[in-house]
Amino acid sequence: MDKVTMEDIAERADVSMTTVSRALNNKPDIDDQTKRKILSVADELNYRPNRFAKGLRSSNTSTLGVIVTDISNPFFSAVLKGVEAAAGKQDYSLIFEDTDESYDMEQSAIQTMLNEQLDGLLITPIQTNGKTILDLKQTNLPFVLLGRYFEDLETNYVATNDVKGAYQATEHLIERGNEKIAFLNGPNYISSSKERLEGYQKAMKAHDLPVPDSFIADKSVTTMSGGYEAAKELISRSPRPTAIFCFSDFVALGAVKAAREAGLKIPQNLSVVGYDDICFSTCLEVPLTTVRIPKRELGAKAANALMDIVAGNESEDSFTQLRLEPELIIRESS
Repeated sequence: MDKVTMEDIAERADVSMTTVSRALNNKPDIDDQTKRKILSVADELNYRPNRFAKGLRSSNTSTLGVIVTDISNPFFSAVLKGVEAAAGKQDYSLIFEDTDESYDMEQSAIQTMLNEQLDGLLITPIQTNGKTILDLKQTNLPFVLLGRYFEDLETNYVATNDVKGAYQATEHLIERGNEKIAFLNGPNYISSSKERLEGYQKAMKAHDLPVPDSFIADKSVTTMSGGYEAAKELISRSPRPTAIFCFSDFVALGAVKAAREAGLKIPQNLSVVGYDDICFSTCLEVPLTTVRIPKRELGAKAANALMDIVAGNESEDSFTQLRLEPELIIRESS
């Protein structure tokens, strides 16, 4: 017989997962009738509650959950190495989920994690909707946001100073003699996209350079194919940019391909700068200038912050909110 989960109880009782969690944890913010109904359904289904349902915080399982948006991206692979190293030092095991930047998959991944006997959760949120994180705050599961954060939500997070990183990248291109600098950015609802756009705009403004609407991609891009299509369109416009700053190295790889197909030499005709400094950045025919995020350190610090919370070393009224500093890595592409 399959294991009965809180999701099964929620479906049978026609309530949300959050409501089930509140009932099983004997939270005060749920009416008695609903609580009795949920407990009755749980009994009927022969639900075997894990430690969250009973609030047994001392019954540690030495297991952490990790949810990221694209585990195939070398950026997250490096971050997870940092998580793994830090967790291993304290004898924690890890469970992974990949959301593929899908809000529905994020909801499913969180429900899966809530059904597991975890001590805590690291999550890179999708950010199209903050409801899943709000619901997560209502459970007993400690969590830390990984690489992204919400301006309007008080949560634990470890991220990077992307305003600074984008400013450095843009200023570098300006110092190399570029005035027509285009920007291929990610979705505007992602915190790192907002910060990178802010850094780009600040640098352009500081040097009294205009930012034509045509120099910012019409569509947000996060993939190599997206960078290729967006760069193709930018390159075909008049005036043509002399440099392109990209949301990520994956996007930059697509821009490089588009430039070559258009007969442009890098960096003679077009400079390209990426972000993240993934392992492929040095392997290109023209090695990529990029902004290095301390990826393993990011993962390690997030894991350590989470384990401190699980161990009770952090006050319930305070939040761990760390920002790591990026570093501009100059190579031949600029």
